Amino acid sequence: MKKIIIIISLIFIFFTEAAYAASVKIGVIDTGVKEKNGIFDSEKILSGKNYVFGNNNTDDEVGHGTRVASLIMGTVDGEIVSPCSESLIVPLVYYTELASGAVLNGGIEAICNAVYDAVDIYDCQIINISSGIPANDERLEKAMGYAEDQDVLVVSACGNSGDEVYYPAAYDTVIGVGSHNNKFEPAEFSCQGSGLDMLTYGENLKVVSIKNAADYELISGTSYSAALITAHAAAALERYPHLTPPQIRYLMRVSCDDICDVGYDEKSGYGVFNADRFYENLVLFDHGEIVCFYDIKENDWFYDNVKKAYHQGWMNGIGDGIFEPEGYLTRAMFVTILYRAEGEPQINNILKFDDVDRNAYYANAVSWASENGIISGYSDAEFAPDRNITREEITAVMSRYADYKNINTDSRGDLTVFADADTISAWAKENVSWAVGTGLISGKGDNILDPLGSITRAETAAILCRFSEK
Repeated sequence: MKKIIIIISLIFIFFTEAAYAASVKIGVIDTGVKEKNGIFDSEKILSGKNYVFGNNNTDDEVGHGTRVASLIMGTVDGEIVSPCSESLIVPLVYYTELASGAVLNGGIEAICNAVYDAVDIYDCQIINISSGIPANDERLEKAMGYAEDQDVLVVSACGNSGDEVYYPAAYDTVIGVGSHNNKFEPAEFSCQGSGLDMLTYGENLKVVSIKNAADYELISGTSYSAALITAHAAAALERYPHLTPPQIRYLMRVSCDDICDVGYDEKSGYGVFNADRFYENLVLFDHGEIVCFYDIKENDWFYDNVKKAYHQGWMNGIGDGIFEPEGYLTRAMFVTILYRAEGEPQINNILKFDDVDRNAYYANAVSWASENGIISGYSDAEFAPDRNITREEITAVMSRYADYKNINTDSRGDLTVFADADTISAWAKENVSWAVGTGLISGKGDNILDPLGSITRAETAAILCRFSEK
């Protein structure tokens, strides 16, 4: 049989730029894995669980899970070559067969329990799922949300019925994978619709067989396409363990070649996954040369500022691949950014504001900023964390932050050049003058400074970058 090579030409720079490969645990929610001597590296198949019988027997009685696992981790005889060299498989059985041929399916409950255990017990970084249902299920949605919250990537097959994409593949936080044929067209069996992310080859793939007569067989289906994408995601995490699920999803989606409509479409998702481009993008991302946001373009005036703020760890997005450059910042958000930029120093845990909950994500940041005189409340007891921070307020906070960092704040700018200079609050004029004089902020066109206007996320990124150069 002709060998099936999962990836034809991993670019040399990808392997030379990363100094090591960390092991990645992959929870394969399927029918188990049969450990065939001379075919699999048994040390890469860890102990898992059988959710049908409630025991640790994960031997594959169906064959599907073994086929999937072979595409993810490859084989020791070189018949199947995987891009991930150090990844480990955790078999989690939700479906099996008896010797009589009777099918035993644990259903959604078993799949959900396997997801939670993959995260909490087996410490998996990736979960591969080859099953699905045609409609949303609250239990399944909750389980997928939990995996995302715990920074665990989920890859799922979109389905082989040719109908709408199945769940969990249809969820936004799950990489939904379909199949294409050797003509680079969507395979006839591959499901289409909202939630489909990408296609990869899925017809007549060589996989490990559990049949005694042969070690290998040819098979088609979106389950096996999903396994190939899982292998690439694992290869990325092996070399760049800091990658998050949203970052991997973004880098995979932008590494696809259009084959149907331009851009995203429900027949092919973002297109056919291009492995070479994916690894090129990984290197660029690691070098801080690209950002993982769909709403940030290279010709945006704030692109370089957002890129730096993101890669420095000062600012994150608001959700799956969204930065929202025109969105406004609250007072809590801004002090959190400064606290993060400062390396999240130790605090005294003294909160003097009644409207700042000790469990709030910004509690430590507010405590640090108020302790060091960087920001004050509207009163002794009110911080107003959810109020949008204004442009003049930011100049005051940044001026105090400069004092905190022993940066000179003596320079002043001419405020009379702005048509709305008289709208600057009296308490803020010295701070605004300093910020204008140092180039920290500038007008917004038509000689307007807009001191009382809310600051946007893009403007904040620019201010942080300019301040970092002082």
